[in-house]
Amino acid sequence: MAMKEKLRCIGVVLIAAMTLSAGSAAQAKGESESGEIGFERILAAPGDVELNERYAREQIQRGDLRGAGTTLERVMLLAPQRDSTRLLYAAVLYRLGDIADAERELRAVLSRPVSAEMKAEAEKYMRLVASGKRQTHFDARLSLGSSYDDNRNTAPDSGTRLFLAQPITLNGDSTRREDTNIQLAASLGVARDIGGARRHSLFARVGYFRGEQTLVDILDLQAYTAKAGGVIHTRWVDIAPTAGFDHVLLSQSTYLRSFSTGLSLTRRISRRCELAAEFERADQGFIRAPAVTAGADRRGDQYTFGVTGRFLATPLDRFSASLGHRRKFARADYLAYRRESIGVDYTRLLSRGMFASAGATVDLDRYERADKSVSERVRQDNAATFSLLYGMPMNIVSKRLDGFTGTLGYERFQQSSNLTNFTYSNNRLTAMMIYSWGI
Repeated sequence: MAMKEKLRCIGVVLIAAMTLSAGSAAQAKGESESGEIGFERILAAPGDVELNERYAREQIQRGDLRGAGTTLERVMLLAPQRDSTRLLYAAVLYRLGDIADAERELRAVLSRPVSAEMKAEAEKYMRLVASGKRQTHFDARLSLGSSYDDNRNTAPDSGTRLFLAQPITLNGDSTRREDTNIQLAASLGVARDIGGARRHSLFARVGYFRGEQTLVDILDLQAYTAKAGGVIHTRWVDIAPTAGFDHVLLSQSTYLRSFSTGLSLTRRISRRCELAAEFERADQGFIRAPAVTAGADRRGDQYTFGVTGRFLATPLDRFSASLGHRRKFARADYLAYRRESIGVDYTRLLSRGMFASAGATVDLDRYERADKSVSERVRQDNAATFSLLYGMPMNIVSKRLDGFTGTLGYERFQQSSNLTNFTYSNNRLTAMMIYSWGI
């Protein structure tokens, strides 16, 4: 099967999976809305245990956890031996951060004879409670997957490149090339609560990435990353200073060493809305590599500033929007630029832990000087990226795969430029298997 035929087949499978899952979620939502309980019904039947528990579940779906806790307390006063209600109450307490009371309710459930399913659920929450009580937390993630690109070498759509302002027809490996790769990524993190009423913390994380191309070997990529910082919780804003280091290898040779410092400020506006501002300075030490002989010309500082708003419309629907500005300095001034960006993202939680997301970003790059080996004109690029992602916890397939998540993704990249060299497009399909662990 040709590469383009594979692209179409995989795309159909991805869209079908997302459509079926979204359809199932919409049907489930419709059934919930058709039987929605008004507070008037609760006032009319305060002693109806089943009705009150159904009402509490609706409150949870709406994100009203404190209201659900109050309703469940009322149910337990009426039916103290109702273990299913006590387990649900413990879960609500845990999500509210009331670890001690959640543990008390879970121990009450486990002290009595309950079904195997209920016992397993209670034990799962007990493990979460134990983790929440620790001062030091560890987490790890390992992912393995593959991706396909229909223009991996970013060949111009026109089939030509400018050299001294003259168009040169592409041929051989310079033309548009399809390629696949194998990707491996791993990360390990640690966080430490350092006390105080607001539970300030310190954290550190290291990571590794490797992507091996099937055909375009000069784009084989490795990256080592390290980042450390802290989170200071105040009454008005959460403050998180960070420091990081990146070491990137291209085609087995060092291409970049970058040291960075950053600061983020996060303010929760309401129960469903928060606003974050981030600043980062990176000292980018690009190095001349065999695959990119002019790499050192990119050496220089990079400053990035962004503002992001996140909104939880419902417990199942999350939106975010961001604005960004970047200033890149470079040893060769024709590689220095300013970037203005805007992005939006939507994530929908589906049934049984599945999820789907869609996002779009637009970047406007304006360069400082003309690269006279290409043209007398100063380069201006406008780029747009559109992405779709579908994920599924693999324990749906088998309980032995608990902790694993499978994802399918599609990304469309389109860039236009006043110089034909930099007008190109690419379609990417990605399939990943991710294992996550934490204590």
